[in-house]
Amino acid sequence: MLNIRVLWHKAVYRTARFIAGPAVGRHLHYTYDIVSPKNKPYMVFSNHTTLWDHLMIGIAIKGHMYYVAGEHLFRKKMVRLFAKIFIGPIIRKKGAPAVEVIRDIKQNLSSGVNIWMAPEGVRSINGETAFISPGTGRLVKECGDLGASLVTYRMHGGYLRRPRWGKSPREGQMRGEFVHEYSPAELKKMSVDEINEAINRDLYVNTFDDQKKNPLRYTGTDLAEYLETILYVCPECRQMGKLHSKGDILSCECGYSVKYNEFGLFEPTSGQTLHHDNIADWDHWQRDFIKGNLPKYLNTPKDVAIESDEGQILGKVGAMKSVENLGTGKLSIFVDRFEFEGDKGKFIFPFTDIEGFAFSLQKKILFSLHNGDYFEVESEIQRSAEKYMVLYRFLIGKEYK
Repeated sequence: MLNIRVLWHKAVYRTARFIAGPAVGRHLHYTYDIVSPKNKPYMVFSNHTTLWDHLMIGIAIKGHMYYVAGEHLFRKKMVRLFAKIFIGPIIRKKGAPAVEVIRDIKQNLSSGVNIWMAPEGVRSINGETAFISPGTGRLVKECGDLGASLVTYRMHGGYLRRPRWGKSPREGQMRGEFVHEYSPAELKKMSVDEINEAINRDLYVNTFDDQKKNPLRYTGTDLAEYLETILYVCPECRQMGKLHSKGDILSCECGYSVKYNEFGLFEPTSGQTLHHDNIADWDHWQRDFIKGNLPKYLNTPKDVAIESDEGQILGKVGAMKSVENLGTGKLSIFVDRFEFEGDKGKFIFPFTDIEGFAFSLQKKILFSLHNGDYFEVESEIQRSAEKYMVLYRFLIGKEYK
């Protein structure tokens, strides 16, 4: 039997969906398949492209759901209070173990409450659906044993409409596509590997493949600005951290430049070679570039930074979501550690002490330690958080997909 809290959230959800649903579709230029899941309770999995995904999924899927959302979205006291009273999200700390989130998901499904989550855990970085942890299949398998079905839903156009790296929004179309509903009986017959394969297949989107098949315009101003938060290695000079953006141009200190157009593709500027015509291909190339240079990085003397940035702000996240400012200064990654040297002191974070590492929004780095401490690094400059993630993963002997 549902408790008073859940019944209240269901009433709020139903009212908001009825009042706001049509306006959301019109305002976001969003067309969508409407889904009435056959089995209850259910989990809805979708790829993650915008901060509006919860709204777009909410009007497309009939029935109340609790959303799994990042803790960083609820730092402000009034936002956190509003969410607790009216929405009741399941909050996850990025860069921290997911044990509590998994427990909350199972408890809600066992109580008959539906769940939506984006299993990537992050908005699309480069226009492709991001890596999905193999542990997701195990979670779905266990939730299927509790009687929950899995609905997969694919979102198109959101990455170009509001890229996570972008300075400003753009106008353009978005589309929601129902893929499949896996009943508890189907999930019972599937192995964990088969479930993972189905999730990855159902949620995969390559924005730039979509654009080449059916070109759509995404109009706005300063279309290329802040691209250096995602693209961090120049394909011409192969230097890291030398790219800068202005207007619709991304350029390197070496003189190389490209133009980012309204279709989300790169064009060569005068006299330049076009190494990559889209963000996804460029991003794959730069990851491979770092992987290819791993032997050199591993042989870097321990007192020499592999990469660093000034204008960084280190914060320690408290239990009540408050953030203690630990200073402004330089963040560096070495062969075996991160170091932060700022106006309030020096902090050293050996890789062996780090439990989890992630990044969110445009530039925020998040990581947790084995002792439970949780930190974030903001930036006063336009710099890539992903480059630190990629370097960290490869330096500790793990892949970055």
